[in-house]
Amino acid sequence: IIGMLEVIKSDFERSERKTEEAEAEAHADFIKFDRTSKGDISGKETKKALDEEDLQTTVDKIATKMDDLRTAQDLLDAALRRLEELKPMCIDTGMSYADRFAKREEEVAALKRALCILDTENVEADCQ
Repeated sequence: IIGMLEVIKSDFERSERKTEEAEAEAHADFIKFDRTSKGDISGKETKKALDEEDLQTTVDKIATKMDDLRTAQDLLDAALRRLEELKPMCIDTGMSYADRFAKREEEVAALKRALCILDTENVEADCQ
């Protein structure tokens, strides 16, 4: 009976030692995992904060660019309306090409005469 009790005692001590070793190893693994996890969480929270700042900056830039686009579009629309208002004056003058050419030549001749009148020092070659 004493031999059996000694075997039971040695088995119990061995089980207790293995259990304590396993617990110590598990505790060390847990501490390592906990530190790694906290480091990862901290890094990810920092990245999330930076990404949120980038997102806000991008949203603000988009809003600014959309306002600029609306302003440019309004200017373009106004310029196109003005162009449409001016187009009839430029295209349909009611005069033929020959009439417009003759009128242009008359204007050039009148301007040359005015230049000669103003040229009191005889600088212009056409006025001499």
